[in-house]
Amino acid sequence: MSSRPIPTVRRLFFAAAVLLGLAAAALVVPSAATAAAIPPTTPVANRVELVRTGGIINVPVTFTVDLTNAGDDTARLKALVSSRQFLALAPSYGPKNPCCDFFLYTLTVTYDGGGTKTVFTSDAAEDAPAILFAVIRLTERIGSTGDAS
Repeated sequence: MSSRPIPTVRRLFFAAAVLLGLAAAALVVPSAATAAAIPPTTPVANRVELVRTGGIINVPVTFTVDLTNAGDDTARLKALVSSRQFLALAPSYGPKNPCCDFFLYTLTVTYDGGGTKTVFTSDAAEDAPAILFAVIRLTERIGSTGDAS
């Protein structure tokens, strides 16, 4: 009997295993075209609503910004509320001992797909990150209150 066929069979098995490994790797590693087709994971905001209550006379005012409208301030607000820093905010920031006539804010952002993020704070909050008050002040400045005046 010849020992020649056994090394040939081994080579064929080895070659088949290498080809199978390469084919599996090609299926697992996405191509650039596939990576470009994956939608971003960061939500895109489309609406901001800010309800401000409290103060001396405690009259609630609602400010609304439609983020689908064009404009530099609208684009800035959209970037802020779609940022990772904003999305990481806690649901509430406030003073340890609330008192007096500070304004209270409930900020609700709606994202494409229907998701929302709501954050509550007050003017007396010592622990509120700067981005939260940047969003509040910008929303107060450019938001519509629904008043005819």
